[in-house]
Formats: sequence, structure tokens, C-alpha cells
Amino acid sequence: MISKRVHCEPRNDSIRRLGLYIAGASHEGEKLFEKWTAGCYAGQDYDLAMDEIKATQGLNNRTTKEKTYHLVVSFHPEDFKKLSLEDFKDIEKEFAKSLGFEDHQRLCGIHINTDNPHMHVAYNMIHKEKFTRHDPYYDYHKRDKTCRFLEQKYNLKVDSGIEQQFSDYIKQHRSDIKEAFDNARDWQSLHKNLAVYGLTVQMRGNGCILAAIGHKPKAGYHMKISEFDKNLSKKKLQDRLGAFEKTTGDYTVKDFFQKTPKPESPKARDFESQTGLKSFNTFVLESKNFIAQAAVKSETWQDFHKELARIGLEVRPRGAGYVLKDIGGKTKKNPTIPFSKTGLRIAENGIILESQKKDIDHERLKVLGPFELSKGGYPVEKTYKLDPAKKLNNAKEKEAWRIYIREQINQNYSWKKFNKNFQRFYGEDYGR
Repeated sequence: MISKRVHCEPRNDSIRRLGLYIAGASHEGEKLFEKWTAGCYAGQDYDLAMDEIKATQGLNNRTTKEKTYHLVVSFHPEDFKKLSLEDFKDIEKEFAKSLGFEDHQRLCGIHINTDNPHMHVAYNMIHKEKFTRHDPYYDYHKRDKTCRFLEQKYNLKVDSGIEQQFSDYIKQHRSDIKEAFDNARDWQSLHKNLAVYGLTVQMRGNGCILAAIGHKPKAGYHMKISEFDKNLSKKKLQDRLGAFEKTTGDYTVKDFFQKTPKPESPKARDFESQTGLKSFNTFVLESKNFIAQAAVKSETWQDFHKELARIGLEVRPRGAGYVLKDIGGKTKKNPTIPFSKTGLRIAENGIILESQKKDIDHERLKVLGPFELSKGGYPVEKTYKLDPAKKLNNAKEKEAWRIYIREQINQNYSWKKFNKNFQRFYGEDYGR
């Protein structure tokens, strides 16, 4: 089972357009299996429910962001046959609960006749009574956890998820990890030998877990040591190594677990297709090597902030993690993306872990101490700017681009309209 979020445009008719798509399955090759509603005063009157949700969204005129959360859950064909309509409705309820949409209105439908049958759910992000907007934080992790729970509940085929990826990493280094446990003389020697592979032992409840350095155990990046080896336990380790000691945290890390990166941001992809401009997300990804080198040569957090400022970036805490913010002034709303997109990760103790082994040859551990906010005032040299998303191949395209940027700034020209006009002006060879 795989789930994903498809971002919707912040327009007044987006819920009706999506609702009609879910109910009509107008895309070629797809067929509607069943549709239903949930949380609506209109009951199972689907058309009336669409109008109800649109009216509810209209009562919140404060937000300029999207008001509909579009969830897609894909199933393996062999699993689809195991599930009844009531099972699908229960699956939707589990996602609604985990995402915080339990009391929200939604439109649901199942599409078949594709390689993978899938369920669409359009959640109204505006609460039907409070009229406040809810956007689940770290929804990727919540959806992933729900998928793993439902796979177990309904005996479905397990897809790659956070926990499975971590177990695969453990299997890859199993013999080395086993050797670290066998040769440990005390707790610190065990921590030191495990740190080589980005791992540590932690106490949790009445037992011990094997956890990934730089990740919070509650995110799923851990396993019980008894699951790793049935002959290991908290009691046996303490009998051999003495009372448990936490890692001092200053050991060399040479390999590091990283989850499979998220797919390309839908918002970034949509932005680039609609405007022709390189997205902030793409700009940061193209700057990964610079950011990694900045981490290597920095001795303090202010050194790191100063280096990032050179390309118009600043790292800031947000929620349980960190983000990179545009300080170059070229974007309208100063967007941010997760710091982990760079291939680096900031741990709780101020350690920056580097995970791109093939790109940089150095010890993959940098201790900067407790995180500090930037003091500001650092010089900015190169920033995110209005560059084309795709390479300009000839003089005609470069001239067309200059005109487009001028018109886009002055008249908010759309990329679609621009392309249409200039294809006609330049002839068929434009854009080849």
C-alpha cells in the first residue's frame, strides 16, 4: 500500500473539480468502482455534499492557501480482491484519524482498470464548524505509519516504508553490528563501534533499542535489540557491560542510515510547469555540494550561517526539525524546504551528518554544538533568482526568455500563454 498527497490549487472551484473527477473517473483507462462521502450533513447525496464543502470553504476567506487535501492510496491488484467496500471505508477513516481530518468533510472514490487500483479522498481542510484550516504537519510520516498499520491489519503486501528501509539497512550491516556487540568491553566501546555505521543503543521502556543516529526513535528508525538477535537483551548486556551508559556522542560516523528520499515536490513541479521558472526547491538541490562543503569547513554555527548566506540561504528550526529559508529576496513569500533535502541532517546535539558518501571524502561527522540562530548581516553573493527551469538552446529562446521575464513581471503573464504566443511568432522551430 502506498499513499501520496496531490497538492490542489487554491481556487474556489477546486473541490468541485476534484469531486467530479473522483465520481466520474474521466481519465482514460480508469473506471469508478464506488464513491461515497463522510462527515457531510448531506449524507450520501454526493452532489449536495460537493456544494456543502464548497460553501464551508467559502466561509474561510483568511487563508490564501489550498483548502482541499487530496489523498491517493494505491493497492496491489491481488490485495484489492481481499477488501470489501466496508474495508475501504475503514481504511479511509484510519487515514482521516491519523491526519487529523476525523471531523472534516470528505469525498471518497475508488478507481479501477489501472495497473494499481487506488482510492481518492478529497478532505476539506476547513473545519465544518470552526471554519479554521488544518494542514497536517509531517503528514508523510503519518501516512507511512498508517500504511504499515493497515498492511498488517488486512494482511496486505508490504511496500517500502520507513521501518522497512531501516530494517534493510540493518540487514546490510548485520555481520558488522553483530561483531560490535560481541567485541564490546563496556558501553562506550559498544557505542563507538556502532557509531561507525550511524547506530547507537538506547533505553526504551523496559528494554533496549538499536537506533539510527540523527533520527528520533519515535519516527520509526529503530528496532528492539532482541529483534536483531534473539540472544541479546537489556539484562544480558548489563550483566556483561555493567549499568547502562548513554553514548558520549563524539564518535566517528562513516556510514549513516538515510530513508529513501521523497519524490520530487509536486508544488515545485507544478510551479515550474506553470511559470517556466526554476523553483526554490530545485535551486537548493543544485546547491547540495556547496552546502555540504560549507558544513565541512565550518567550526561554529555562525561560520555555517555565514557560508549559507553567500547563496542566499539560512537554516532555521521548525517543529521537530530544520528548514532552509530563502533570504535573497527574489521570492514573494520567502519559501522554505526541509534541511534534510540537502542530504545532510542536523541531530539534536548539534551534529551535522553527511550522507553523500561518493561526493565528499571526509569523516562524516561535524560537531557544531547546540544550534544557534543566525546573527544576520552576512554578505549575500549568489541567490535564487528567476532562471529558466529548462536550458535555453539558442538565441531565439534566450530572446524570448528576456521578453517573457519582462512581461511576467509587468503583467503576470502565464507560461502557457507566453509559449502559445511565441510559438506562433517564432514558428515551429521554437522550443525544439
